[in-house]
Amino acid sequence: KYLSLLWPLYIGEFFRSLCFFIPIWILFFQARGLNLTEIGLCATGIYLASVLLEYPSGILADKYGRKLSIILSIFLSGIALIIEVTAHSTTQFFIGALFIGSSFAFNSGAREALIYDSLKEKKLEKSNSKVLGSLDTVGAIGGIISSIVGSMFFIIHNTLPYWTTIASYGLGLFFFIKLREPKYKKGKEIINYHKTFKNSLRLIWKSPVLKSLLILYIPLFFFEEAWYNAQQPILVTLGLPVLFLGAYYGTKTIFFAFGGITLPKLLDKFTHKTLLLSIIIIEALVWIILGLNNLYSVIIFSYVLILLHQLWNYIDADIIHKYINSNVRATTLSARQMLISLVWIFNPWLMGYLVNTFSRNTIFPIFGLIILVVTLSIFLSRKKY
Repeated sequence: KYLSLLWPLYIGEFFRSLCFFIPIWILFFQARGLNLTEIGLCATGIYLASVLLEYPSGILADKYGRKLSIILSIFLSGIALIIEVTAHSTTQFFIGALFIGSSFAFNSGAREALIYDSLKEKKLEKSNSKVLGSLDTVGAIGGIISSIVGSMFFIIHNTLPYWTTIASYGLGLFFFIKLREPKYKKGKEIINYHKTFKNSLRLIWKSPVLKSLLILYIPLFFFEEAWYNAQQPILVTLGLPVLFLGAYYGTKTIFFAFGGITLPKLLDKFTHKTLLLSIIIIEALVWIILGLNNLYSVIIFSYVLILLHQLWNYIDADIIHKYINSNVRATTLSARQMLISLVWIFNPWLMGYLVNTFSRNTIFPIFGLIILVVTLSIFLSRKKY
């Protein structure tokens, strides 16, 4: 039922997932003269833009439509890639990251709100996590294709992965235009969005459940930028040929597709608390393994890392919508993302600096121990919520 309801979103997400540059973007930045610290500095632009634009983008989505916000998001993604593929300086790469962050801001609350309210309109809201999982699977199929082909494109010409991705975004835009906007306002209801945004921030902090999820998320996933911003040179250093980076990302997206199908089913078999505790323990273990020098162990557990975050997203989506009204859903989700982005602004630079300065064999296991101690303490202190 939800496939027939949201089919333009599924096709649009498929084309948006054809990101041929993903397997090689760090190598591309390095080829243009940037080191890991500078790459991390550029990535801070993503979170800076998110902080600045989550507020207006959330209001725009609730006031003028989630569909418009999604369309603006993919358009900004295309502009960002044009800026980056022509960049030869840290400044221009930073500007590109600002546009990527802008794209994320316009998509973050709007996409999830459109999905949930479309389902709610047809009394299918219980399928929300399954829809998110199936969308991840569709995206993973595109990711598999682009991962395998992207590294080949890079060998032909290092800008080719970017230009082909821009073309794919154009096709995605075509299908997003065909999206149907769900009815989420009551009649001619007038909403004070400035007041709503402030109330949303207050709700996120005062609601024991929403607050618990927020303060648990931050330390649990704070260090992931250290892996994602350095994974390509780490894998190549451990002995993975550059040509096989595409195969690595292709397999990674197969795991992601598998997670999209199977992980939402865990919500029917286990309690939220059991699943969250499992994520905490396994996440800490993953970081210890990522600090080893065995290529195969590092590859396998890097896949586990993405599955853990994926499972968190499904648990989170299964919980939060019960506490948010439909007419301000995008605004509230954007307010929450803004708080996360505030913490994350300098995270990519900091993680890039740490990986560039200290041995991975030392720093990654330390990350794992910090995650275990801090998140377990938070979980146990707020377990009743």
